[in-house]
Amino acid sequence: MKVGAQNLIPMCFPICLALALAGGGFEGALAAQTVPFVGCPGDGQTGPVEPVKGAPKRVALDAATASALAYYQAGDAYGVLAPRGWNCFFVYGSDGQSLMVAPNEKFADALDASFTGPAVIGTLHYGSTSGRFAVAKYAARLFPKQARAFIASVIAEGIEPKSEFIFQPYPADHVTPKGARSLVFETPAGAEGLGTSDRLKPGDLPVTGFAALQGDRKAPDFFLLTVRLPADEAGLAPAIVSGGR
Repeated sequence: MKVGAQNLIPMCFPICLALALAGGGFEGALAAQTVPFVGCPGDGQTGPVEPVKGAPKRVALDAATASALAYYQAGDAYGVLAPRGWNCFFVYGSDGQSLMVAPNEKFADALDASFTGPAVIGTLHYGSTSGRFAVAKYAARLFPKQARAFIASVIAEGIEPKSEFIFQPYPADHVTPKGARSLVFETPAGAEGLGTSDRLKPGDLPVTGFAALQGDRKAPDFFLLTVRLPADEAGLAPAIVSGGR
């Protein structure tokens, strides 16, 4: 898949995610396991994306957890861990991209797909394109000091009302910073929050995930991973959020 440099998440992402969640070190790392690679189809601005083949993914997880997960990826974009046997689809455009993994999902209307049930969603918004409005709104909520100048520049364009940029956290969320520009979170079941700000909608199960500003500080990108699992697989969430690293 070649969709242009701006459509690819910075290659730092897997390593940056690991460092953020591990607090910058790998002490006590688990022995490496492997999980199956699943190539995901997709569609977007420049046409369909065919599934690619890949080697099994090495992850630092215990054997029981690894045996329940697979690594889903579209083309040369990023990938996510999710329960084995789920379906996946990738969408992309000038403002960003989104990789969706869900059980028994056909993704007939993938561009506007939303989920009230279990799913794992990785979404990247570009700070240098029309995606900057989403990046600035998330940054105002989560990283107002770190992205002050960027947020101010987007507001100053006057394209979207200043009232749309809310400088306070989502009230229901439980947030744990993992670095100056990254955090992990939980949005409780039935609540509105970071976990339900993308494609997951409020439901009967909580949403956990990871959020980070990445790249150029003048026009950063924003990555959001949201994870909602069936109750009997909830124990897999920490491994998925950490990327199995």
